[in-house]
Amino acid sequence: MCGLQFLLHYLRLFLLITYYFVLLFHKDGCSSFCQLCTGRQINCSNLGLSNIPKNFPKSTVFLYLTGNNISHISENELTGLHSLVALYLDNSGIVYVYPKAFVELKNLYFLYLNNNFIKRLDPGVFEGLSNLRSLYLQFNQISFVPRGVFNDLVSVQYLNLQRNRLTILGSGTFVGMLALRILDLSNNKILRISDAGFQHLGNLDCLYLEGNNLTKVPSNAFGVLKSLKRLSLSHNHIEAIQPFAFKGLVKLEYLLMKNARIKNVTRDGFSGINSLKHFILSHNDLENLNSDTFSLLKNLLYLQLDRNRIINIDNDTFENMGGSLKILNLSFNNLTDLHPRVLKPLSSLTHLQANFNPWECNCKLLGLRDWLVSSAITLNIYCQNPPSMRGRALHYIKWTDFTNCVSSSTNVSRSWTVKSLRIRHKTTALMMAWHKITTNGKHLENTETESVTFWDRIRTSPASTFFQENTFGNSLETTAALPVQIDLTPSVNLNFEKNSVLPIDTASVSGKTSLVCTQEVEELNKAFDILLAFFILACVLIIFLIYKIVQFKQKLKAAENSGENRLEYYSFYQSARYNVTASICNTSPNSLESPGLEQIRLHKQIVPESEAQVILFEHSAL
Repeated sequence: MCGLQFLLHYLRLFLLITYYFVLLFHKDGCSSFCQLCTGRQINCSNLGLSNIPKNFPKSTVFLYLTGNNISHISENELTGLHSLVALYLDNSGIVYVYPKAFVELKNLYFLYLNNNFIKRLDPGVFEGLSNLRSLYLQFNQISFVPRGVFNDLVSVQYLNLQRNRLTILGSGTFVGMLALRILDLSNNKILRISDAGFQHLGNLDCLYLEGNNLTKVPSNAFGVLKSLKRLSLSHNHIEAIQPFAFKGLVKLEYLLMKNARIKNVTRDGFSGINSLKHFILSHNDLENLNSDTFSLLKNLLYLQLDRNRIINIDNDTFENMGGSLKILNLSFNNLTDLHPRVLKPLSSLTHLQANFNPWECNCKLLGLRDWLVSSAITLNIYCQNPPSMRGRALHYIKWTDFTNCVSSSTNVSRSWTVKSLRIRHKTTALMMAWHKITTNGKHLENTETESVTFWDRIRTSPASTFFQENTFGNSLETTAALPVQIDLTPSVNLNFEKNSVLPIDTASVSGKTSLVCTQEVEELNKAFDILLAFFILACVLIIFLIYKIVQFKQKLKAAENSGENRLEYYSFYQSARYNVTASICNTSPNSLESPGLEQIRLHKQIVPESEAQVILFEHSAL
């Protein structure tokens, strides 16, 4: 009897344990092979499933079915999941999705169907997904999207269709998607976009069309995109930008046209996009830039023109954007020289890149060097030709390094030096003579006849005749120029020698005057040096005193804080959970040009303080 009772006791215990496990699995509704099954999050990834398991808990919020072999999704496979927020069906070998397959997922926000083999989307496939926010269809084989497929997606803000086989965007392809903010159509085979292809997309912020086969800018299709801020047309075959190609894009700020084979930009090519701030034109075939190229882009901040074939840039090319442009990239082109007038209007420029060009280090380029010396911009230019100067930095080259520049400049400078010395010598001599004449006026009053003879000789001298012919008959100009041009040697030997009015040797007088001027300049220089030294000492003394005051204040503050242990705060953030989310244009990780310029935002949700995860104290002293 005891043995029987013992067996019954263990049998009862076994049945209780079995019943517990049955209830557990019944509650979760998960197959035993699912990796994670908590009732809210179910992970059945990479298990080789050919069908979607049944009887998931109604409380399921996240369902992971990634990496399986589910070829088809029928209408009745996803039922009862009214709380589901995110469904991951990516990389699962899906070929076709039947209409109304997701009709019961009323609260679904994120649907991942990317990295599959879906070839077509039939109308009704997204029926019931009125609350869906993001739809991922990239890396499939979709070749055509019929009209009305996205009719039910009235709340979708992000749609990713990149890396498919789309060739044509027909009329009304995205009808019904009133809330769409980001549309990624990159790396398809799109040849043509209908004029009504983007109908109803008035709230679109970002449009990615890079990596397609477009041969022109679809200007008629862009007319409805009044809110578009970012547009990428890189890696297409556009070749030329026709007039008014971007009409209607009044809020466009970022335009990416990298490697689009652009050879020329016609007049008014960028008309209508006055708000443009960032423009990338790298890896194209541009050769000449003129005043018509960027004349309408008056608010541009960043212009990238590297890796083109630019040979010539007209002087007024950047004239209209001078007050706004901050960054200009001209590297990897075919520039041999650059006139300073091209860069002179760019008063706001902070960064300039022009390396890797075949620069010809000659007299023309020295003008650019002189402009850079007076500018705050740092530009590294290395000579390519002539071979004797290859690799040398432009800012280390001088006029003396060029024989043709030195010969002409030296001759001119020498002639001007000689003329200036001669003028200075004659002017000084005549002024000294005039001073003596005025101080000895009594001798001139007594010798009226000799005075008249003196002025008559000056008026009839060859030098006076020369000046009267070259001063356009202006008596004032003749009188002003007379002391400079008159050669005093023949005029000094007059009858004034007996009264000692004029010096006989004007050269000696000029030499003495020059010596006096030189001494005065030296004394002024010494005085300036003394004042500069006193100024520097005063500045050092002021800085030292400021440092001591700051140090003293820090000591006082440390003494106050050391006296007591306390927690002092002026304000603190309310207890909350903070979720870090990226901005609207930063949700396309596979895009060729990631935005990278948008800021991260914190969204706060108020919760009880017992559940607080983040508490930040400002202006606190511990």
